[in-house]
Amino acid sequence: MDRTVHALDGRGTVLDWLVSPVWREPADDLGKHLRADGDPWGERGRWVLTNGPDVTLFKQELYRHRPLPRDPVIGPIVDGGPIGYLEHTGEWRRTHTGADGLVDWSAFCFTPEYRVALAATHLEVDQAEWRTLRLASTGPTLLFVNGELLEESDGFTYMEPAERARRVWLPSGTSTVVVASWQVAFRECRQVLRLRVEGLPVRVVLPGGGREDTGAVAERVLDAVGVTRWGTADGTVPIIGPEGAALRVRWADQERLVRLTGGRATLRLDKTEGDDEVGNASMLSTGETVLRISLDGSPVFREFPVAVLPPEYRSAPEGDPATWRAEFLRHAATMEGTSAAELVRVVEDPSYVVTGLERALWMIGNRADCADFEAVGLAHLWHRAHAWEPGLRERVREAMLGFKYWIDQPGLDAMCYFTENHQLVWHTAELLWGAALSDETFSNTGWTGAQHSAHGREMAAEWMRRKLAGGFSEFDSNAYLAIDLLALVSLVEFAEDAEIRALAAGVADRVLFSLAANSWRGIHGCAHGRSYVSTLRSSRLEETAPIMWLCFGTGALNDAVLPAAAIATARRYRMPEVIRQAANDLPDRWWGRQSYRGTYRFAHDLLSRPYGSDVTVFKTPDVMLSCANDYRPGLPGLQEHIWGATLGPETQVFVTHAPNSSTSPSARPNAWAGNRILPRARQHEGTVLSLYRIPGDDVMGYTHAWFPIAEFDEWIQQGVWTVGRKGAGYVALATEGGAEPVTTGPDAWQELRPRGPGTAWICTVGRHADFIASLTEPRFIRDGVAFTTPEGDELNLTWHGPFTVNGRPADLAPDGTIAEVPQLDNPYARLGFGDTTLSIGSHMIDLQKGRST
Repeated sequence: MDRTVHALDGRGTVLDWLVSPVWREPADDLGKHLRADGDPWGERGRWVLTNGPDVTLFKQELYRHRPLPRDPVIGPIVDGGPIGYLEHTGEWRRTHTGADGLVDWSAFCFTPEYRVALAATHLEVDQAEWRTLRLASTGPTLLFVNGELLEESDGFTYMEPAERARRVWLPSGTSTVVVASWQVAFRECRQVLRLRVEGLPVRVVLPGGGREDTGAVAERVLDAVGVTRWGTADGTVPIIGPEGAALRVRWADQERLVRLTGGRATLRLDKTEGDDEVGNASMLSTGETVLRISLDGSPVFREFPVAVLPPEYRSAPEGDPATWRAEFLRHAATMEGTSAAELVRVVEDPSYVVTGLERALWMIGNRADCADFEAVGLAHLWHRAHAWEPGLRERVREAMLGFKYWIDQPGLDAMCYFTENHQLVWHTAELLWGAALSDETFSNTGWTGAQHSAHGREMAAEWMRRKLAGGFSEFDSNAYLAIDLLALVSLVEFAEDAEIRALAAGVADRVLFSLAANSWRGIHGCAHGRSYVSTLRSSRLEETAPIMWLCFGTGALNDAVLPAAAIATARRYRMPEVIRQAANDLPDRWWGRQSYRGTYRFAHDLLSRPYGSDVTVFKTPDVMLSCANDYRPGLPGLQEHIWGATLGPETQVFVTHAPNSSTSPSARPNAWAGNRILPRARQHEGTVLSLYRIPGDDVMGYTHAWFPIAEFDEWIQQGVWTVGRKGAGYVALATEGGAEPVTTGPDAWQELRPRGPGTAWICTVGRHADFIASLTEPRFIRDGVAFTTPEGDELNLTWHGPFTVNGRPADLAPDGTIAEVPQLDNPYARLGFGDTTLSIGSHMIDLQKGRST
């Protein structure tokens, strides 16, 4: 028979499906449900277009007006066969899920849209019996078995799917299961479903494309294949697997036949397609492409995401700041079609004629998420460029006159107003464009430009005063710190108000000093309030990397050039020299601490509570270790990177509690960025202890470590320890029972899984030749761990007790009282909460007024 047959996983999850494409339609009927103007708050307010948990009731209302039809899918369901559903057409295509069992259509959607998709499979039993089907999803579904609608749901969740159970009678033979999925997308859209079969196992059958026997052989071979390096700077990808296997590899429009000799082969990527989520609430492509690997004679395949990394990385400065600037400008000018490329060309050649800008104008005209970034980029061109292609400057003017600059202004859209970085970018865009077009009427509001400028000024000033005094909720984000700088430097450059310029310069200095103090050799390797998988796997993809190249002479040159272009072309803003010194200072021991405190405001953050972080950083010339200490332990996580060790741009080591197997930026948290439940982690010098809670019903049921073995010069396992060396730097990880490398799949020899419970991990770093010999055996207890560091300090951490160093609570002062936490404490600055002046060496910042430019 023309079919392939597959097994359920150990928990009864269906991993093999035939799926439709996602059929998308613009959500152009939002005005029937929400007010487009007036107060944005309240039950019918447009604030609900934020894509947080509070949007659930509104999504349910939209679904009631546009429900999935209850008609079953007509026609045979076979691999490669046609689909006719509603007015949609397409082809059935097979997919194999990750370990989480989720059929995943998730995407980042810049404008609101409705999304419909289908997933189908066939369940086969010899004896007719009852089974319980457990269907989980993040949005409404219809469950059909043999053409009969058995279960429907109109519920929504934000990220984790909700599960429902239905008892069904499966007759002897194959039963067709079809699930229709519905979602409405506001930015990051988590559209997933999972099906588990409770009871005795069944066979999963996918008709079409191959024979049952060859499919079984192909599946076993492909499940033994792995890629041992996610990122490649030279275009080569190492593939491992069974000896002699002939693998068909497809990517972009390329295809190669690869034969494994000695169980290994090297693939050269002549061309890549890039990722499908460029601009995913950030400004940077991941450079990721997907390798689809199969064996001839079978339709079964496995997919392996890999990334071609920017080749330019520098671990130590070469040349001087003028050289770094020239290198950056040459690089930025290659980013065709972007406002950043046009800006650097204008600055280098004042007679240059600005062209293009189609992407920026599309985003602004369609009120796409992240259009605020583009609005600030266009403001630079407006002020700097003297020559424009015919009609282009007028198109920019009309676009900005019709734009929406804050949630309180008319318009139904899903642009993000409520994260820390977006807030200031919006206020900056409104202030600058209002001032630039001060006498004109803005069509969206009917306000004059002067009114818009005043509106933006008030909110920008409040934002900057709060951050100047207390710091950031998105602490040290290696994505959004760059966006903060884009806005701050733009204000210094173009704001007419000296008070605003001084505040912006002061906050910019603080941000750049944080980047300098909390990075290492051009790698922004500290703990982060928000991060993404790609930047945790390779610092070459951090949005802060081009800024470090420009300002410090280290880092990388990637696609995220707009923030650095604003700095490179600045005429007023100049980074204090002491910040550059701090960035490149690598003493034998650097210890730093940075504590931020503030309060969320509902009308700006959609939360009303205090926030805080306490980040510590340990650096030597060979390694860095950082931790966000006691950051909301035991609570749900999102995109926080709690702790990690750094030994190179692709040599970063950390542990997460994975909620799923996705690496998509639209899954928050996901397999490697964020934690399902935040750990309790504490750092003392070059050691971090971290504790994790794994509920009994946890979907993945484990913690895991990113430990990219191929990036180390050598590695060994000794008892419970896994140790890696790069250059003269060492990192060691331990967990109860030790950990073993995953040897197949996309994370082969890059992921460690604990042999034991994985609820306690120790990470320690060093640079001395006897480092391995100095490692002692940790003492694991029911809710904690104790460890004697290579330096001889006795550390103890439990979930409920104090973190102790040599028997004494680390958070107590010498007199036994609770120790005061410094806001900053490192070799270049010390700042207490309540202090009014920050001194970075001889450079002074007034924490109420900023500093003059």
